[in-house]
Amino acid sequence: MKISELIKTCFAHDLDGKQTDVCVSSIAVNLLKPTMPVVAIEMKASDDLFRMMVTADDAHIFVEGGVFHFNALYVVTNHFPAPRIYFIKMEDLLQVASLGSYLDRRGMKLRPIDGKKFSQLIDDRHYGDRYQQWHRRWEANSKTFKGLLDGRIKNTAVEQGMWLSSDGNCLVCGDRTDRMSTATVIGKTGMMIGLQLCQRHEAEAQNQSTLLEFISIKMRVPAPFLSGAKVTLHSDMTISMSCDAIYNELDCEIEKVEENTITALRKSGFRIILRQDGLTNYAYNIQDPNRVPISRIDSADHHNVEYGPDHLHRNLSKSKKNIVEPSFTYGFAIADLKVIKQLVEEAESQWSNSLKASQ
Repeated sequence: MKISELIKTCFAHDLDGKQTDVCVSSIAVNLLKPTMPVVAIEMKASDDLFRMMVTADDAHIFVEGGVFHFNALYVVTNHFPAPRIYFIKMEDLLQVASLGSYLDRRGMKLRPIDGKKFSQLIDDRHYGDRYQQWHRRWEANSKTFKGLLDGRIKNTAVEQGMWLSSDGNCLVCGDRTDRMSTATVIGKTGMMIGLQLCQRHEAEAQNQSTLLEFISIKMRVPAPFLSGAKVTLHSDMTISMSCDAIYNELDCEIEKVEENTITALRKSGFRIILRQDGLTNYAYNIQDPNRVPISRIDSADHHNVEYGPDHLHRNLSKSKKNIVEPSFTYGFAIADLKVIKQLVEEAESQWSNSLKASQ
């Protein structure tokens, strides 16, 4: 989601400027750079800028090179090392006078500032140090999320991620925590969102239909990622959707469906058997044309594997079947097609090479 879209959503939910800035910061934290001492967000409408100015830490007109910037500035926080500026810029003096008059009528009297004063307001001299201190904490707090995200991008429909940093504290209450919670929204592509909650609020979140809905309710801010989204639970519809995806994306014929298990046949004679009893109770099996198990992904909690219990057996031969690796899968086949396709194509290639070698 673009920042402009998020602001529009916040305003639609009647949030004020300060609440909107909290939402923007949760996304803009992913855009921070060591050479960018301020996050500048251009506004399109005078009404929107006024809303941001009302609760801003400072509002002014910054004039530089004949360009007038009407700015609403929100200062540095403990969790965000750069100030955020919401602005409208213009050069035409008639437009400048019109906007100035509009704001003045609403009680917003702005003082003009120059480059030196602007530099003091954003404290750009110390930004490098603030950024480095923040970035060290960010790296430490987001390390686990980044590892999970990399695996999900490699193996599933997820293509991007967003870490809602709370600097090692619970996003809701601010208590210190080393726990991580994630939510994934999948449309044309997938986005994984990560955040930190204490044990108490993590338990509370499980009583809501989605993690982001819980955050939305607790923090009284909109959950824009959920716009038009539906919670997917395993059902007959899941099996039907999975059959369609396997047929279209994996080039398979559906051989049979028994309760929550789909058996699909590839042109090569390889079979893909997918059991989806639940998001925490599933298995994907690959069999060769002789019905010999080749590889498997499952959720059984019987291996000590990072990011487990979901894991992948890349080779089910007797000597290697206990060699496992994290699968990063969801237990929802449509989201996991990437790694399923990788496994079956890898097995088919090895089978073909073996046949050629024996001839």
